[in-house]
Amino acid sequence: MTSPIGEDDLAAWIDGRLSPERQRLVDAYLEGQPDVHARLREQAEQARALASLFAPIADEPIPATMRVAAIRGRQRQPRWQLAIAASLLVAVGFGGGWSSARWSGEPRAGIAALANEASDNFRVYAADRIRPAEIGPDQRAMLIRWTSARLGERVTIPDLSTAGYRYGGGRLVATPHGPAALLLYDGPQASKLAVLTRPMQIDKTASMTSTSSGTMGRITWAVDGIGYSVVGERPAAELHPIADEVRRQAGAALLS
Repeated sequence: MTSPIGEDDLAAWIDGRLSPERQRLVDAYLEGQPDVHARLREQAEQARALASLFAPIADEPIPATMRVAAIRGRQRQPRWQLAIAASLLVAVGFGGGWSSARWSGEPRAGIAALANEASDNFRVYAADRIRPAEIGPDQRAMLIRWTSARLGERVTIPDLSTAGYRYGGGRLVATPHGPAALLLYDGPQASKLAVLTRPMQIDKTASMTSTSSGTMGRITWAVDGIGYSVVGERPAAELHPIADEVRRQAGAALLS
């Protein structure tokens, strides 16, 4: 006898841990529950975004100093030796990729963090050929209402057609600093562009900064507590005119 669909099944659906048979049953159930299906899709997308964000750290090998054998060895040491070792550990870090510099060196706030959030979400959603956007380009008003309500700030969808980019839809995404609006654009020769915007706790007003992440260029700035990051697989210098247009239209919308 087939057991009914429960919360464990829904949680496993989000994580992609269902057996093929159970997957078919849950998919059939969700077809008749559009509200539940939409909520689970959003949670699954947020989980994938967060997994992508922390993937570089998760893939690093465990340092030798943190392996079980090393920890057991330290437990057998006299207490005064443990105290000295702890002091040295704080002073020089864990070593290798897990050093204290590795952690403190990653931007955790401000426009530097916003730039990383933009490129992380770009990697996840711009490459999605099935459903990169949660709300399509024909439902702009819905996206603006939804994201503006969640961000507590008015969201604007810039028109970048003069730069050769057509708006392809958007979605709400999760970041370590709360929700953000991700706007996706299709450009020449199947190129992609994204604009990420969210409220800022620090760097509430910051001039445009050019950075890169792999093959991606990024232009990031903040105005009156709202941060923006334009990201695409182009050199940052080529994105500057597009970023200028995004800033111009966002400023005009706030004044209207």
